[in-house]
Order: sequence, then C-alpha cells, then structure tokens
Amino acid sequence: MTTNLISTLTREFSGDVVNKISASLGEDSRKTQDALEGALPALVSGLVNKASTNQGASDLLDLLKRNDYDGTRFTSAASAISGTDGISRLIEAGSPLLNSFFGSRTNSVIDWVTSLGGIRRTSSSSLLSLAVPIVLGQLGRMLSSSGWSTSNLMKLLSDQKNYLHNVPSGLYNALGYGATSSTTREREYISEPRRQESTWWKWALPLLLLLALIPLLGRLFSGREEQIQTRVVPTATPTLRAEATPTITPMRAELGAFIDTRLPDGTMLRIPTNGVENKLIAFINDKSRGVDRETWFSFDRLEFETNQATLKPSSEEQLRNIAAIMKAYPNVTVKVGGYTDNVGNDSANLKLSQERANTTKNEIVRYGIAEDRISAEGFGEQHPIADNSTEEGRQRNRRIDIRVTNK
Repeated sequence: MTTNLISTLTREFSGDVVNKISASLGEDSRKTQDALEGALPALVSGLVNKASTNQGASDLLDLLKRNDYDGTRFTSAASAISGTDGISRLIEAGSPLLNSFFGSRTNSVIDWVTSLGGIRRTSSSSLLSLAVPIVLGQLGRMLSSSGWSTSNLMKLLSDQKNYLHNVPSGLYNALGYGATSSTTREREYISEPRRQESTWWKWALPLLLLLALIPLLGRLFSGREEQIQTRVVPTATPTLRAEATPTITPMRAELGAFIDTRLPDGTMLRIPTNGVENKLIAFINDKSRGVDRETWFSFDRLEFETNQATLKPSSEEQLRNIAAIMKAYPNVTVKVGGYTDNVGNDSANLKLSQERANTTKNEIVRYGIAEDRISAEGFGEQHPIADNSTEEGRQRNRRIDIRVTNK
C-alpha cells in the first residue's frame, strides 16, 4: 500500500519543529500548526495535479533529479532546521520552487493559508517555502523505493488522491480546481486518529473561513489585489527624467527568517532577513554606497484598502520599524514614492498614488519623525517594474517605495 505522504509530513512538522519554526517567523505556535495543516496538503495537492500528465510528471522528475532530491537529503524536518540558519536555508531552497507546485495560483494559496492559520502573509509564504524541500525530500525517498521513472512517479502521486478527500475546506478553490466535495468540511486527514470530543466547530470554522475568503478571491480575480510585495534593489544608470525609474529586480517569494537587530540607539527590532528594514539599515551603514536618485526599496508589508489610501492595521509594524530606524539614524532623510498599475484613468491613478504616498509619510511622522525629514510623491503608473499585461505584473507595480536622500 502506498505511503500516506500527508501523514508522513504531518509527523515531520510537529512538536519542537513547529515551535522552532514559529519562533523564527515570529508567530504563535498554535497558529503556525493550523497554517501547516493547510500548507502540507496544499503542496501535496499541487504535486498530484502536476503529475497528472506525462509532461508534468516528466518535468517534476527532472526537478527532483536536478535539485538532488534523491531520498537522502531533506527527509527529516528536525535535521533540516537544525543550526543557526537551518530555517532560512530551507526557505531559500524552497522559495524558487514554489511556483512549480501552484503556478499562477501561488498567491491564492498563500492567501488561503494566511486566512486558515491567522498568521501574517509573509509568514505563510515562508512556511510554504520551507516545507517545499521536505515535501520533495520525502517524495524522493518514496520514489527511490519504487524506481526513478515517470510512470512510477505518476502512479505514486495518483495514489495520494486516496488521502486528499478530507483536506481543509476551501483548498480546492484556492488551487482553482472548483468547489470541494462535502467530505472536505472537517479539517481532518484520512486515517489520522482523532480525540473523542465535540467536533461541530471543526466543520463550522472552515465554512466561515471560506465565506470570509469570497471577497478576497473577488479582488484577486478583478486584478485589484493591493498587496505590496518586496523587491531587491540594485543601483542603475540614471535616466533623463524628473525622477529616475526605480531599479528593482523581480521579487522573491519570501522574506526569510525573522532576526533580532540592535540599532545604534539601543533599540531592538525583530525584522525579516530580506525585508525592507534590513535592506535600509544595510544601505545606511554601507559607507561605500552613496545617496543617489535610483536606489529605491519597496515596502513589503504595507496593505491598503482596495482603491483607497487607507492603510490596514497589518501595516503598522513595518511603519513603526521605519520610524525607529530613522530615530536611530538622525541624519537620515527619505523620500516615499507611490505607484499604481496602468488599469483605469491616468489622473485617478496619479491621485491615488500621491494619496498613498502621503498616508505612508504621515504615519511615519505620527510615530515621532520630523515632517521635514520625509517627502512624498505619487508617480501613478510611471516607472513600472513588471509587465502590466499580467496580473502578477500589475500586482508588483502597485507599490510604495522608499529612497534615502541623505545619510
């Protein structure tokens, strides 16, 4: 009988492993466990779907071989996260492969896991990314037993369908597979022992979560999802414009593990390794890099209400961090830039981008920074960093950036 991959992964991600991961992400361990209960079957479902065709299975087999998932590495989550940088190495290894599981549905799955666990979206992205190597490691181990061939891989993953009947409610909608069956109402896995207790809330809660997701899915499909993502910012040659185009390379799907960083004034911040705060601090401290008009950093945890300049409460943490950095470096001044995609009226987009830049500036000022240390400008749909013909590109172009104007 084929091994239940979901059950195997659930055992790997339990106990102290979850505690260490949640501490690294800065999340509650119970919420992290809840999120994993969605993330793991989501990843397995993605693999099952991918291996449903000969070409997809062939590509997956090539991915396993190319990345050395031969059944001898990444088979133990406890071993993989050991060491000071174990979790961040897992995230770094899994992040580039995440789209191989979900394709264009990656953001939808991240949003679903976020809602299911009640954790930050960046944490959900990191959680999925760090689970990827373990999932592939276990898959490689199972395949080693049956033989490395496309047909064996297709059969192995097809057999996993037997264990996907009781996945958390709403997963198939997030994956774009259509409505779930009535058996998905309970957040349980087949063949897993259950405690003898009242279970009405276990089917009621996912139903409420599914209802709560409907407006979010609507925004995703309408092309107006307002998540601001993170980008890595290299310098570039200035162009002859009033304001040079921000030079930002394609975003990474995760922000890395959260680390404790002490500022010059003694303030301790807990920030993600690849977040805008850490990049800003590094730029300020790097004496070899001068201030210019091209080096911008994109906020990665700012969220606005759709088509409004009203910040969501989830944005407060990052804005407080930016204010703390500016307090610790009193000579630093910055400029905030607002940007939109090219959907809609040009003048309306320009107005919205200016209002959002102003809101961001005013919030930083509210946390104790002198107003004359921050300027703000909206650029509308100018200076896109991605292709506006795709939803992913439009989402990346809707952003708030920050540039150091004096060190």
